[in-house]
Amino acid sequence: MSKRWIIIAIRDRIRRQKACEQALYGRIQYCSDPMKTAMTKFVSVAISLLLLAQANAAQDIQMGDKRFRIHRMTSAPQIDGELGASEWADATKVADLHEVQPVEFSAPSERTEWFAAYDNRFLYIAAHAYDSNPDAIVAQTLRQGGGLNSDDFLRVIIDAFNNKRSGYSFTLNPNSVRAEAIYATPTRPSDDWDGIWRGAARVVADGWVMEMAIPFNTLTFDPGNDTWGINFQRRIARRNETIAWQSRNGAVNPTVSGEAFGFNDLSQGIGLDVIPSASTVHTEDRELGTSDIEFNPSVDINYKLTPSINALLTFNTDFAATEVDSRQLGLQRFSLFFPEKRGFFLTDFDIFQFGGVPLGGGGGGGNNRTAGTRSGTNGLAFFSRRIGLTSDNLPVDIVAGSKVSGRVGNLDFGTLYIRQDEYVNDDLLQIDQSDLFVSRISSGVLAESSVGAIFTHGDPRANESSSLYGADFLYRNTRFGTNRSIQGNFWIQKSDNEGVDGNDLAWSAVLGFPARLGFEGGVQIHEVEENFDPAMGFANRTGVRLYGAEFGHRTVRSGNPFIQEISHGLEVTRWEFLDTGNIQSQEIQADFFSMRSRVGDFGRMDVSFQTEGLLDGEQPLEDLGIIIPAGEYSFERVGSFIRTANVRKWNFQLRIEDGGFFNGNRFQVRPEIGWTPNEYFNISLEYDHNKFDFPGVSAITRQMTLKSEISFNSHWSLVTLAQYDNISDDIGINARLRYNLSAGQDLWFVLNHNMHRDILVEDRFRSTQSVAAAKIRYTFRY
Repeated sequence: MSKRWIIIAIRDRIRRQKACEQALYGRIQYCSDPMKTAMTKFVSVAISLLLLAQANAAQDIQMGDKRFRIHRMTSAPQIDGELGASEWADATKVADLHEVQPVEFSAPSERTEWFAAYDNRFLYIAAHAYDSNPDAIVAQTLRQGGGLNSDDFLRVIIDAFNNKRSGYSFTLNPNSVRAEAIYATPTRPSDDWDGIWRGAARVVADGWVMEMAIPFNTLTFDPGNDTWGINFQRRIARRNETIAWQSRNGAVNPTVSGEAFGFNDLSQGIGLDVIPSASTVHTEDRELGTSDIEFNPSVDINYKLTPSINALLTFNTDFAATEVDSRQLGLQRFSLFFPEKRGFFLTDFDIFQFGGVPLGGGGGGGNNRTAGTRSGTNGLAFFSRRIGLTSDNLPVDIVAGSKVSGRVGNLDFGTLYIRQDEYVNDDLLQIDQSDLFVSRISSGVLAESSVGAIFTHGDPRANESSSLYGADFLYRNTRFGTNRSIQGNFWIQKSDNEGVDGNDLAWSAVLGFPARLGFEGGVQIHEVEENFDPAMGFANRTGVRLYGAEFGHRTVRSGNPFIQEISHGLEVTRWEFLDTGNIQSQEIQADFFSMRSRVGDFGRMDVSFQTEGLLDGEQPLEDLGIIIPAGEYSFERVGSFIRTANVRKWNFQLRIEDGGFFNGNRFQVRPEIGWTPNEYFNISLEYDHNKFDFPGVSAITRQMTLKSEISFNSHWSLVTLAQYDNISDDIGINARLRYNLSAGQDLWFVLNHNMHRDILVEDRFRSTQSVAAAKIRYTFRY
């Protein structure tokens, strides 16, 4: 079907809808039944997108599935970054890779050879990344745990169940820095997962080489399955080039992996990890003149009940060395979302993900627009940061906890139990010791989809009974048409809270057609009733319905020496109140022009048309002394964004935005500059400046963030974060010195220091609190 006929079909559909509304004028309440109208709009736009995707599909290239036999090694290789020919003689060699970015399925600029083998305890992976200019290899990161997005890297993706819905990734850069991730959804990896494995790499005369040893007791898998999903990926940073063994629609993730067959007689040993830790914390309150010292022993026990089922116990859980949150100014109408960073909750956390609700980040693995993100994290059924933290993010003791999770056949399941200690909340109310329970189950259906349910019980922040029930269906088809994909999800939840009866449902429906090149788009309907309140989840908008859509087009300029990619897009977000149908928030954002250079420099120009329906009592700028009358406000804003490639030693980004804001104006400028002279040191400074001009009053906000990383070698590192904003007039400094002996074996020294300035008393900063902590953790694996 041609695009011309698609446009005619959409136009006729609009005309018929208008005719219906005119014919039924006077009975419009019947014609505009909220649920019926919502589903009609969703289906109409979805059908249009389906036709557009089919019309666009014939332009793409079909890529068949790949597979190879993996062989058992007679003797284990030494993981030292020396790719000895005799050591890897039994390994299967894979060399038929292609370019994914910028031009999918074209020939890569450099040759890469991969090697794969196993014995009864380890999966062994090695690679030789040939490079015609080894001096240009980018390796800026030396700190274990540091981000590798700016570096050359080699990555293996493993789908141990070969179900196209789950997986792990293991990555090395030329400095032997490890990075691992677990796929929270089939296309969204989370690098917060911490797996134990070994790796070594080095630059050689004709490129660089690496070796990995991944223990089978780091993974969950089905011992009766001799075929695993696997993929190989390489990044050449200076060319912004991605190379892979298998890809579709620009994506490299478990849904499009090839296969390795021949696994048998795998062993996890006893399958027991005992992880004792101990911390000493010294707290000094400078304002009250008090100090305190705590010693906190803790132990985690992780046992493989079977190769595919994990059991985890934790006692006196200690989060002393957890990374601090980035500061966010609360100058918006709705509560902020902070991601989980605590290790216990991140173990097998992919199994507990529900409904495809995004966790505040991540992408589709192919630079695509991600359908379903218009609603953000609103409607998250289970959000682990509700546990062990107050509403002001102060720690609450966890007495004990347990988790059992795994996969059996097509069935994924997980249960979590936490005993949270009593505490006094921010309103000085006593919250009793609470028992918290989460259960999640899902089953694979069709080729790449799943259907499941979730149940939570308990309220970690109140002395009241609370439960939640939910069901979800996640649809994915990466073989839709020719090298195209389609994805969708539907979920429904009901909260059951003490003293609440009715209006406590939430549901969402999403359909998307992501594309690496050409047209892409998606639609979403999302509804949250007034009394929906997930005690262990996250919902920052209730009593509303969302209509969301995104459309875009992307082209690659293969013959241009500077410009690699150009894209345009349109995103629509409309939140309506369920009781009145009035607008709560609406934004139509047009991405006029986005450009990416050959090395990764990026620029964008956009304009947005916004409407805000402010209710009585809502005052987003009250902390600035700005009072906005209730009512509906429409305004326009224009913005631009530039970012230099992070492979450069000096990198810079700048966001400028100007225009209306409710009944006033807001100007924002947000520059960030970073310097990475070598792999041992990097520093960045970020500044966020907002100027508000309203009738009779003006105000300015400033927020500054300074971060430095010093890597003395691949084991010792010092990360310092300093943050300031003029709303709280606080300076917060966090310094973390870490010694990483090997994966799972760490020593930390942490210092937190806070200062405050009270201009009414004296115009200088005073120290208010200092916290010094030392923590050791060691993993004993049996």
